[in-house]
Amino acid sequence: MMTRVIAFLFATILLVAGSVEVQAQVGRESGLWNWTDKAEHHKSIVQVTAGEGTGTGVIIGVDSTKQVKDGYEGYCLTAWHVIQHHLNSNEISITYGNGRRAKKCKIIESDQARDIAIIWVWVPKGIAAAKIASTSIKGGDQLEFCGLGGGSDVCSSVRHFAGKASSPSTLDRIFADVPLLPGDSGGPVFNANHEVVGIISGGWFWYDGGITTSNGSAIRTTWPARASNVEPIRSLMAKIEDDETKKF
Repeated sequence: MMTRVIAFLFATILLVAGSVEVQAQVGRESGLWNWTDKAEHHKSIVQVTAGEGTGTGVIIGVDSTKQVKDGYEGYCLTAWHVIQHHLNSNEISITYGNGRRAKKCKIIESDQARDIAIIWVWVPKGIAAAKIASTSIKGGDQLEFCGLGGGSDVCSSVRHFAGKASSPSTLDRIFADVPLLPGDSGGPVFNANHEVVGIISGGWFWYDGGITTSNGSAIRTTWPARASNVEPIRSLMAKIEDDETKKF
C-alpha cells in the first residue's frame, strides 16, 4: 500500500512541468487520446507559473465591477501542488491565451488533501470565466480533460481530449482511464455542458507512452487520470463567499 501511495505522490508532483519544450497539442499523433474539437470554453484555460514550474489553471470568476487597468479582478482555479511551494510568495503568475500576463497573483483559498487552490488574479478584458457545475460527476459520465501537458502553448494550442469517469470515482475524486502529461496538473475537467466538474491532480503510475518533443526528447506519461470532483471545489468557493474580504 505504501509503495502505491509513494508512486501516486511522485506522479502528482512531477505533473508540474519544468522546462519542457513548447509544442502544440503534444501527443496529438500518438493515438493515446480521443481529441475533442476546439471550443469557446477553452479560452478560460490559463498557464500557471510558480517559480520555475508551470501547470494549468482555469478562470472561474470575473468581477466586472472591480476594474483594474484594462481588465478586472477575478479567480483562477488550479491544483494545490502546482503552487504549494509558493503559498506566501509573489512568484505566481498567470498567462492567458491572448498573451497577456498577470503577475504577483495571490492564493486566497486552498485544500491540500483534495489538491485544489483558488488564486486571486487580474483578468484582461475579453476573457470569460468558466461555469462551475452544480452536479458531481459519477462513474460512466463523459468528460473533457484540458491542460498544457508536455509544454503545450496556451497562446496557440491547448490539449483537450475526451474521457469517461470510472470506478472508484467519489464525491471528492474523479478517476478516468486516460493518460496525462507533465503540465496537465491544474487543468479543468469539463462535463458535457462545458461546465467545470474537476481539476486535474495527476495519475498513479508513470510509463513510456512514446510521446516526444519536437527535438525527439521523450516525455513520460502517467495513468490513470485523477482529478478533484466538483463538491470540494464548490466548498472552497463557499469559503470565499463567506469572507467579505475575499468575495466579489
